[in-house]
Amino acid sequence: MSITSSSPQESSQSSPTTSISSLPRTSSKPKVLLFGDRSETKFDDIIREIAEVHTLPRVGYEDMVPLIKDIVEKEGPFVAFGGLFLITDNFPGKWDKGLLGPLAPECKLYVGPGAGYDKVDVEYITSTGAMYANSPIQVGKRTADGALMLILAAMRGLTPQDQSVRASKWRAPIKTLDWCTSTIGIIGLGSIGSRVATLLTSIGSQSIIYHSRKPSPTAQPQWGYRSLDQLYIEADVVVLTCPLTNETRGMICKESIEKMKDGVILVNVSRGEVVIEDDLVQALESGKVMRAALDVFEKEPTVHPGLLSNPNVTLSPHVAPAPDSMGPPMNGEVVENLIRFVQEGMPITPVNLRELESKGFQVGPSKA
Repeated sequence: MSITSSSPQESSQSSPTTSISSLPRTSSKPKVLLFGDRSETKFDDIIREIAEVHTLPRVGYEDMVPLIKDIVEKEGPFVAFGGLFLITDNFPGKWDKGLLGPLAPECKLYVGPGAGYDKVDVEYITSTGAMYANSPIQVGKRTADGALMLILAAMRGLTPQDQSVRASKWRAPIKTLDWCTSTIGIIGLGSIGSRVATLLTSIGSQSIIYHSRKPSPTAQPQWGYRSLDQLYIEADVVVLTCPLTNETRGMICKESIEKMKDGVILVNVSRGEVVIEDDLVQALESGKVMRAALDVFEKEPTVHPGLLSNPNVTLSPHVAPAPDSMGPPMNGEVVENLIRFVQEGMPITPVNLRELESKGFQVGPSKA
């Protein structure tokens, strides 16, 4: 991987090249730093064959800061850094300059677990001339499976029926929706949204519409692209699979809900901050939103009391991808990104190539 500054203030002779082959080494192998030890996949042995791997214990942000500084001083520099996921509170809540600063500028790849990277300061990483890669494939598949479960449960009204049985009232008089004929609108047709649409299509959904920043070239022909406002107008069910960005934060609010059909169903497996929960609670109480199924929350792990008390809300504690069994496949994806970077100079799923190029860095396989 070559990330070369092409700043007009520097001549080609003085432009720093930060490809793997040009970085200083104290051994015959490039050095890689892992937060956590092993992914428990076949990739653990491969990365150790091609790189000198150092590991750090899984601790929180405050404890991790001095550990990274110390290991860089003793064993660095490192060409890449990867974080391996474990269900624990001891995982840095943010990846920023305060945490990653000692690794720069020699570190040219940071790989985080999972599809989302709203807790990663990608702008800072880009400023150091490094790539950030996520690991969206496995978690995306599993999150989409969880989303399908929530969509079907909400459309059939499973939660209020469950509560009715528990209250010895047998069936509750609720309205159900047929996923074969209802219009299901998906906001965000990335890897998760695309799989959700594919799964719905496979069980007979005939009216799927979506909104993304632009029409998806991989969307099936029968999936209709819509503007955001038009999707609100048409959809019987609104499914959120979008990333958290400045544009999507608070997107589902009083104003957007008012544009939706009366009795709409809302499903969220993206990020909790996409929805303003006060506004959603009011819409549920008025009946504007008939039911909601939520895997993520605005201030998780705290859940709005109006959601907790509403029988028409299905609550899931950020477990759509079934995280208890998600670790190995997702962590294997992290390590596979590192392997591809060391071997070929480019990870599998980089997210900031365009930003690097806009700052004058030339990104591509090293010719050295």
